[in-house]
Amino acid sequence: MHRRLPATWTRLHQRLFLWRWRRNVGAKRFAQFGKRSLIYAPRAVLAPHRIEIGDDVLVHEGAMFSVVEHYNGRDHQPHLRIGSGTNIGGGIWFSCVGSIDIGENNLLGHNILIAHSYHADEDPDTPIIRQPMAPPEPVTVGPGCILGPHVAILAGVTIGANSFIAANAVVTNSVPPNAVVVGNPARVIRRYDRDRGAWVRTDG
Repeated sequence: MHRRLPATWTRLHQRLFLWRWRRNVGAKRFAQFGKRSLIYAPRAVLAPHRIEIGDDVLVHEGAMFSVVEHYNGRDHQPHLRIGSGTNIGGGIWFSCVGSIDIGENNLLGHNILIAHSYHADEDPDTPIIRQPMAPPEPVTVGPGCILGPHVAILAGVTIGANSFIAANAVVTNSVPPNAVVVGNPARVIRRYDRDRGAWVRTDG
């Protein structure tokens, strides 16, 4: 007969686990690192003092926080915020030299790219990787969204609240609230019409 572990032991075990991983990721170095939040075994965290993490955030293994203040002779003022209650799958890549804002209570799948800039190609005789980053355009993901696996969110995009971005979508234009988005390039195929009180299909 299996004995159930005391609830106090379970809570203690959870607190020790959380404390260990917060220490490993250097939670004190962040601009904000909320209560009960956890970044598990990230690939890299650059400029943590420019990252704000809300409460009850979970980031799974292999995340890349590429938050860059200086690159190829150009200075940047990056800011990355992840709102409370957000759950992020493994392998996400934040490419941030400007502003990326992830709202509250979002669910992000694995291997997502969120990037608001790109390597400029102003000089045709210089390898693109050796050129400065283009001026960033802010990216915002509103609250209550789901982003499927392998989604790419690119410069200047705002995802409206409570929208669903299907797997493998490449989002180059902003998305209204309460929308369903698919494809490459991504398009809206369904949205909630509040006047009708129903979901309606769109032409994309």
